[in-house]
Amino acid sequence: MRKKISDKIACANELLKKKSVSKEELSDLKRWLGYFQHERLIHLIVTVFTGLCEMISIIVLLLSTNYAAVALTALIGILFIFYIIHYYILENGVQKLYGLIDALGEKIM
Repeated sequence: MRKKISDKIACANELLKKKSVSKEELSDLKRWLGYFQHERLIHLIVTVFTGLCEMISIIVLLLSTNYAAVALTALIGILFIFYIIHYYILENGVQKLYGLIDALGEKIM
């Protein structure tokens, strides 16, 4: 996903360097923005669910101190950190695309 969003940002930056932009090029970027928005929503839901699971596992760890609870808390914590990083990249990419699409909208032929 990181590569796809980076490619679309690079494509939008290349289009900004041109004198004018066609409606088809802008429409294609808006279509991809819709895909990224959907992906962002799904990952937000999964990230929140993973955070809730992490909180539950911490509570279980506090109530019973066995090695399985420690392992579960550590595994879910690592997964949660990676989901936060992925969501951060996705969110910032979508925000960049918003700005680039707005700038490209002013250059339509």
